[in-house]
Amino acid sequence: MYKFAMTPRFFETKIDRLISIEQKYYPFFEKFNSTINLIPFSGLSIEKYLDETKPDGVIFAGGYRMYTEEIKEFEYAVMKHSLERKIPILAICCGMWTVNGYFKGTLKFNEDHQAFVDDKIDIKKMIHFVNSKDLIDQGNYKVNSFHSKVIDKLGENLNVFLEAQDGEIEGIYNLEKKIIGVQFHMENKGVNENLTKQIMNKFFGLIGR
Repeated sequence: MYKFAMTPRFFETKIDRLISIEQKYYPFFEKFNSTINLIPFSGLSIEKYLDETKPDGVIFAGGYRMYTEEIKEFEYAVMKHSLERKIPILAICCGMWTVNGYFKGTLKFNEDHQAFVDDKIDIKKMIHFVNSKDLIDQGNYKVNSFHSKVIDKLGENLNVFLEAQDGEIEGIYNLEKKIIGVQFHMENKGVNENLTKQIMNKFFGLIGR
């Protein structure tokens, strides 16, 4: 069984501020014979946590509504120490923003990719298609989208392997640095199963290299 370390998010109520993560990640990774544990936000240094737990990979989680500047800086630190230890990285949704930003990339807005209308989801905008350019089998794959931020400038030393029909970048990688990132949520509905399997197989292939 593989064990992965995952970056947390904040969830704020009127009286509390909680460390959280989307519950759907647990059954998703269980399907791939894997467990996930949240990286402590404080109390134990990132370096010590990675050295003591020795995860097989690090997951940069989605959850853009809880993606704060504080979380981004925390993920930058996790990225630095993961790269130093050559730990494979899988970045999901806004986790891919962290990877792109770490390598000096930038973001922009594209409202056509925003599926939320207030608290409701526009199914027609949530589901769209991407074309594979590299890394996986060539094809046209169905994916989901829940936010309006997309990559503007691609980060240094990153390659594109998935592109939406409107030209927006949906998948990035650097195999030498053991990084794969996707703009959509594989743990959620609306993603082609074959696409998910190929991406996860590529990620598992980075372990132990």
